[in-house]
Amino acid sequence: MAQPRTFCWLSAPGASALAVLCVHGQSAWDPGQAGPRARWLTGPACEPLEQAVACRVGEHLLVTCHGGAAVRNALERALAQAGFAVAPPNTATLLGATSRLQASLLALLPQVQGRLGATLLLQALAGGSTALASLAALPRPELLQRLAAWDAARFLFQPPRVQLWGPVNAGKSSLLNALCGSPLAATGDEPGLTRDVIEGSLEHRGAVLRLFDAPGIRADASGLELAAVTLAEQWRRQADLTLLLVPPGGMPAPVQGTAMHVFSRADEWPAPQPSVSTGDKASLQRLLDRLVEHFLGPVLAAPPTEGVLAVPGLRQELASTPDAAAVARHWLAGP
Repeated sequence: MAQPRTFCWLSAPGASALAVLCVHGQSAWDPGQAGPRARWLTGPACEPLEQAVACRVGEHLLVTCHGGAAVRNALERALAQAGFAVAPPNTATLLGATSRLQASLLALLPQVQGRLGATLLLQALAGGSTALASLAALPRPELLQRLAAWDAARFLFQPPRVQLWGPVNAGKSSLLNALCGSPLAATGDEPGLTRDVIEGSLEHRGAVLRLFDAPGIRADASGLELAAVTLAEQWRRQADLTLLLVPPGGMPAPVQGTAMHVFSRADEWPAPQPSVSTGDKASLQRLLDRLVEHFLGPVLAAPPTEGVLAVPGLRQELASTPDAAAVARHWLAGP
């Protein structure tokens, strides 16, 4: 007797969080055994809503997308129209992970942020066993280099914090708005418009970045403005990167911690490189490329099948145990 075609969510609803759907049975999104594939989801009027990533794992299809209500409803509506029924709540236990590695990758899927991380995990689910065996056969120095490169995978689960920094009227608020595509911060020629730390987020090349605007730095700050700058400095110390904006005619200033300089308002002066202007989309894209490469460059340069190294416990065991083959056997054994 054929098993019923069912689906269930493996993650809770969220306004923008990543969502993971488990589908049992053939569907139009099924990529076969070739690995993850992107599929467009549409709304009631066939309007494009979201690009989801689908990957087959055993008898199940995992679909990863954003977790907003519109996207989840679109998936549920399409599955219901195709004859799929909602599975019992415990269906997640029937995923059929055949190894500790698969079980760990499945557990990480609901935690990943952005399409890049979801795709890497799905690729690892599809071909992780072979990839892990190949990694375990590498000479020890080369394996340690690969492991060190994948330390950057933490930013797939905890998006990096980028603090915009610089003097008043450096263009920090305008840049935040332009990069995030939304008027999050007040802008204008009057200095000191920003009196608090303002957060925005975006996804570029599948990676999620968190950006923080801050009050402009000025020597004569006092009262509320000085308090705001002091608070912003506390936030800056927690950031993974300080993006120091240099306004027209300015010179880069030293900044404690990890920093990246960029010459801002480049349309107003012959700014040296790297430069950015809110009216120049190409310069905004170049800046975002630099940020993604800064945080995730080693991951982007690695072979996709090495996504198994996104599992923190596996990296730790491979780094601390000289017998990599024994570690691989342990992770490829039953969960």
